[in-house]
Amino acid sequence: MSGGTNSEPGTGVRSSSSVDEISSGQRCQSGEIAEWRSCDQVENGIATTSPPYWDTDDDDCIGPKPSELFGKFTWRIENFNQISKRELRSNVFEVGGYKWYILIYPQGCEVTNHLSLFLCVANHEKLLPGWSHFAQFTISVVNKDPKKSKYSDTLHRFWKKEHDWGWKKFMELSKVKEGFVVNENLVIKAQVQVIREKTQSPFRCLDCQYRRELMVHGFG
Repeated sequence: MSGGTNSEPGTGVRSSSSVDEISSGQRCQSGEIAEWRSCDQVENGIATTSPPYWDTDDDDCIGPKPSELFGKFTWRIENFNQISKRELRSNVFEVGGYKWYILIYPQGCEVTNHLSLFLCVANHEKLLPGWSHFAQFTISVVNKDPKKSKYSDTLHRFWKKEHDWGWKKFMELSKVKEGFVVNENLVIKAQVQVIREKTQSPFRCLDCQYRRELMVHGFG
C-alpha cells in the first residue's frame, strides 16, 4: 500500500491500543501500518481538532473562507445490530468546498472482529485531473457514557489514488455492544478541517500547532 505515516507526536491523549490507518483505494488489501493517534475516552462523544495555521490575508483568495474550511457531521445508523451488508455509506456532506462521506465495514475490512471506518472523498472519479485535498479529521463512535466514546484522528492528503483514509481496526466489535448501540442506533460523528495551501506560502505549522481538545457534545 502507498499510504504514508503520520509521525507528528501531537499533544492530545493517545490510546495504548493499536489501529491500522490505511489508504483509500487499497483499504481492503494488506500493507504497511501507518502511525495513528486515538483516544478511548473523550467527553460527550467527540474530540475536536484545533484550527490549523492559515494566512490572514485571505480576502484575495479564491475559494472558501477560513470559517468554511471546518465542518461537522453526525451519522445515526438505525437498527445497527440487524445490518448484514458488508459496507455502509453515510449521506454526503460538504466541508471546505469539497464533498465527503463516511464509510464503515460493520464486520471489518479484511480483518475480523473489528469495526472498520474511513473518511472518503465523494465523486472522486469526476474531479479534475491532479486534484488534491489536504485535511485533518476526527471521527468518533459515541457511547451512552460520554467518557467511553471512542475517537481517532489523523491528517491526510486525499488524491486520486488515496481518495479515502481511515482505520481497519477502529474498534473491536465486542466493545460496540458495550454502550455504543443505544435503542438499536449507532451514532458516528466527524469533524473535518480542510487545510488550504498557497503556492507561495504552504501550510507549515502542523508539527507545532496540531493538537486535539475536548468539546462538550450531547449524545442526542
